[in-house]
Amino acid sequence: MDSLIISASVALGIGLAIGLERERSQAADGVEAAAGLRTFALASLSGAACAMLPSGLVLPVMLLGAALLMAVSYHRSSSRDTGTTTEFALLLTILLGALAVTHPELAAALATAVVLLLHGKAFLHHIARSVVTREEMGEALLLATAALIVWPLLPDRYMGPLDAWNPHAIWLVVLLVLVAGAAGHIFARLFGDRLGLPISGLFGGFVSSTATIGAMAVLARKTGDHMHAPVAAALLSTVATYVQMLLLLGATSFAALKALALPLAAGLAVIAVLGGVWLWRSWHEARGGTEGLPGGRTFDWRGAAAFAVLFAVLQLVGAATQAWAGNEGLLALAVGAGFADAHAAATSIGAMVGAGKLEAPAAVWPVLGALTANTVSKIVASAAGGLRFAVPVAIGLVLSTSATWAVAWLQRLA
Repeated sequence: MDSLIISASVALGIGLAIGLERERSQAADGVEAAAGLRTFALASLSGAACAMLPSGLVLPVMLLGAALLMAVSYHRSSSRDTGTTTEFALLLTILLGALAVTHPELAAALATAVVLLLHGKAFLHHIARSVVTREEMGEALLLATAALIVWPLLPDRYMGPLDAWNPHAIWLVVLLVLVAGAAGHIFARLFGDRLGLPISGLFGGFVSSTATIGAMAVLARKTGDHMHAPVAAALLSTVATYVQMLLLLGATSFAALKALALPLAAGLAVIAVLGGVWLWRSWHEARGGTEGLPGGRTFDWRGAAAFAVLFAVLQLVGAATQAWAGNEGLLALAVGAGFADAHAAATSIGAMVGAGKLEAPAAVWPVLGALTANTVSKIVASAAGGLRFAVPVAIGLVLSTSATWAVAWLQRLA
């Protein structure tokens, strides 16, 4: 009984939330709401009640009846051209109410997404009509083909010299660089260069900081004198690296997190401050009347392919390091893995600590070794943007990594 009450409460909340958004939205547009707060609440509860009944035919009949009623309502109001969003939202609300009976958490999450989509009408229309061009839509479809058709077909195993290359992973790097670069263009149009690129860099760093820096290097090559925004984006992407490492270590071993919290926090603080300084300079540069980023191609396939080749070379270097040190050298293994992904190395080492195979203090140096190797990868990636981009990025990366090592040594001596 308690679970049914919870499900009914979730269903009611879903209906009220979506109904409130629809009623307010239609009132703001000067349109009389065909379905408002009460209608959506009743629809969601009806879906929940249908799902609670033993017969599996009740819900389809309910949906069919609701669809017929909405068709009649739309036909009677079609002269006002109110659209069909509310009608489809009402049908979806019934389904979400039914879903709340068996999966209330999923239903609530989907309802939140629905409310955000409905509420973001003006923003989404602005992107579709004013931000993204027709050519970019074509390139986005090409990217979708590369991601949804080509990528799954590539072999997900290591091959080549020293088994260093994974075609599946290398193609993923191409996709990440393309997405990060495109996000930089889109965010720059939405928020301006002074905020758009740094925001893109920060969030892109949670996917792949190295790929994000590579994408910003490609953009920086086009900007000429306007380097502040790409540099800020590159530095802020490394903020995401530190945050992810802390979260992953905490998820695998609290003891490992405790041993590495202060060193990683020191590196995080340094890179965050430097990223903030370049963000301020980017803001000041934009306010000074500079033209910002040029148009160019939003999806730079040539730059992404060049970065993928660089990534493959770094993978080969990592594999050679592992082969030279042998499987007994944990630090060398971590360094080799860090050339491609510091998070994977940190997670593996944290898992070893959690499993009791490694003492927490002994995990500090392999994790920092992986972080240092990853820093080298980022510095190499930044070189594609030229000296004016690579030098400040490299300085920021070296300072943050040095702070991490310094605090780790002080912690050891204490």
